[in-house]
Amino acid sequence: MSGFTDSERSRIREGLVDAGRDQFASFGLDRTRISDLTDEVGIATSTFYQFFDSKEALYLEVLEREQQSVAEGFGSAIADAADLREEVVIGFAYFFSELESNQLYYKLIVVDDIQPLLLSASESKLNRFYHNQMEMFKPHIQRWIESDDFRVNDPAALLGIFRLLSYTIVAKDRFDNTDADVNELDTAHETLVETIVDGLILE
Repeated sequence: MSGFTDSERSRIREGLVDAGRDQFASFGLDRTRISDLTDEVGIATSTFYQFFDSKEALYLEVLEREQQSVAEGFGSAIADAADLREEVVIGFAYFFSELESNQLYYKLIVVDDIQPLLLSASESKLNRFYHNQMEMFKPHIQRWIESDDFRVNDPAALLGIFRLLSYTIVAKDRFDNTDADVNELDTAHETLVETIVDGLILE
């Protein structure tokens, strides 16, 4: 990568990641052009390929970083919970808040934007991505798994519950475009989560 110092390469690469996050969240992968990314960083379009093999490779890195950020936020959110039940409730609340407010995380979990990219690469890469997804959250939910009062002892099964519940956000989005009372939908969603939490924790 001649022509750039190490610090310049680091700055440009991080700039492309930041630009990618903004563009992908606003316009999605297909509608984002490489020139949109390089213009924000101030480099030629051809120079992009000195840092990433493709637009899809940048997208994958952006999504992986987003996943790591959400996992860290999840850990911080549940850290001060008074007991196991409160911790689980806060964990679910944080997860759903991210899905509703973070377009990139929504694309990652609900739309599953990552799968077509990884399938076009290799099955092993797909498996590695989902393994890393579980490993990022595993330290934060380990206390739940190890507790005698928690019904689920398999991290993969617990993350599967989170993923299945994420599709309730899709249902809410669809109802939001109708005459349905949004407050009623929010209340129903909270009741569903409370019911599931009650089922996960032994009395």
